[in-house]
Amino acid sequence: MSRQRLARLLSAVVIYLVLKVALYRAAGLFEVAPNASAWYPPIGLMLAFVLHGGWSALPFLLIPSDLIVYGTVNGFSLLIIPQALVVGATGLALRRWLDGDVFGSTKGVGVFMASGVAAVSLLLVLSTAAVQAITAQHIAIVGNVNFAYWLGDLSGLLLCTPVFLALFRLLPPSPGEVDRWLSPGAGTVLRATTLSAAALLVWSLTHDRMTTPASAFFLLILPIATAGFLWGFAASTLTAFLTNGGLVLTMHGTLAPSEAVDLQVFMLAAGATGLLLGALGSTRMELLGRNAQLVHAIEEAPLGIALFERRPSGDVRIAFANATFRRFDPDLASVLRRMPCGEGGEDSDQAGRTLNWTIKTASVSAPNETMIAILQDVTEQRRKERAEQHQSRMVAIGEIAGGMAHELNNLLHPVLNLSQQARRDAANRPERLDRSLVIIEDSARSAAKLVRQVLSFARGGDRDEEGAELVSVVRDVIMLLNSTLPPGFVITLTSEASEAPVRLTRTEIGQIVTNLAINALDASGQKGHLHVHVDAPSDGFVTMTVEDDGPGVPLHDADRIMAPFYTTKPHGQGTGLGLAVVQDLLLRRGGGIRLVTHAPQGARFVLTLAAHG
Repeated sequence: MSRQRLARLLSAVVIYLVLKVALYRAAGLFEVAPNASAWYPPIGLMLAFVLHGGWSALPFLLIPSDLIVYGTVNGFSLLIIPQALVVGATGLALRRWLDGDVFGSTKGVGVFMASGVAAVSLLLVLSTAAVQAITAQHIAIVGNVNFAYWLGDLSGLLLCTPVFLALFRLLPPSPGEVDRWLSPGAGTVLRATTLSAAALLVWSLTHDRMTTPASAFFLLILPIATAGFLWGFAASTLTAFLTNGGLVLTMHGTLAPSEAVDLQVFMLAAGATGLLLGALGSTRMELLGRNAQLVHAIEEAPLGIALFERRPSGDVRIAFANATFRRFDPDLASVLRRMPCGEGGEDSDQAGRTLNWTIKTASVSAPNETMIAILQDVTEQRRKERAEQHQSRMVAIGEIAGGMAHELNNLLHPVLNLSQQARRDAANRPERLDRSLVIIEDSARSAAKLVRQVLSFARGGDRDEEGAELVSVVRDVIMLLNSTLPPGFVITLTSEASEAPVRLTRTEIGQIVTNLAINALDASGQKGHLHVHVDAPSDGFVTMTVEDDGPGVPLHDADRIMAPFYTTKPHGQGTGLGLAVVQDLLLRRGGGIRLVTHAPQGARFVLTLAAHG
């Protein structure tokens, strides 16, 4: 045992022995029958000592009170043995069941009360048996005197254990010791004392007007309940202890035996009331404290948080909003029309800020719908994202510069060769001139298209708002691809509408379809089938599905498949820009793209294109 623990134990032993002497003498003042007190505080002291000291406290429980008070012992001193055994076992069991935190919760208080009733009942049986052995007389366990004895022990246990345990806790606590509710400070002691004194004064002035002493006693439950509600466990139990101690002293020697039993019943009820109301009061105070912390955290949160109601008329009323939300001052009705409950989105306010919304239903009760909204200013975040995207595009230009030079050289090579051939054919073989000029023109157009695509990607925004008819352009692109791609790879088109104008140029549509087709071609090993389906325009958008029968995109790649430079192809066989370019083109025109299937089902991309006109 460490020096610190030894010092704590010795201090607790001194407190225990001094209080036991005083309480043993005081218990004699409360006698309501031979050897039976109205309440017996020493038993509460013993249990508090065990709860505090554990196993090390048990030997000191066996010291008889009359030995340390009078220096003598007699046959009845043997009653300390069953008392020490029962109280010691109860204390150790409570420490084990509740991890030492006996009064730390309503559950702990309930277990303590049930254990107290069981312990005092067992002690009554054992003590009666011990007295019978000492006196060689038969003593009925059930009787008025024994009932008074049982009430005195139980009220002493319930009223005194928390108070004396709090006294032991004033010693330096051991590391990790739980002391959540049992911590009466000077303010708590003063409030409990004042409340008890005032209640006893009012009682002494009015109890004669009551019909019975019992009805007068129970008026004193009020200060105990008040202390528990306002200040929690320590105040409630201390008020119960002081009120009952003052009551017993006031009534000493003035009650008939039957009235004394009424007093004992009241004390028992007061002890239970103090424990239960104190536990509930502490729980309430703890909840109020947590609520206050939660409200403070919400108020100081960098996110805008609001609770509001939408009435059947469509009006929106804010029930609660933190400071951040109020600072934005949004038009809720307008936001809800564009962003249905359960969804999120972005909006711009009058100051030009970009606001990100999340709206969810909190409760639905007639006639109003309650919703919670979380609002965040993402203006700076979006600005940084655009800057990073532009940076990525510039990096992409550097990455594909070598490949672009190679492609341009391939396209310019027939232009140079055939232009020389055309000069010779103009004089000698005019029938070949037309074919050479067609090839030259096609190569030049392809080179210009390639340059425009790269420049558009680098600038990050082609603001040409020219629209094109999707179905016819896709049909033309597919015809061109089917004529140039390997014969084992076939592209087909179906459409639910004959025309579908969209906010994309012919070049952009061709670039999108070509990129998706090349990806499918590479994934399927130059053989397979790619199907393109165009839905009828609806709600300002056109949906186009592009689906192949290849191996599909693995699940672990699905989330990153659209990222620039991310590719599933072997090193050196892909730049990872095809889908990034497609996504960029669609987003800039108010559309989008998403992957909806995974390996091994093939790859199905659903494209959303903003309708034109």
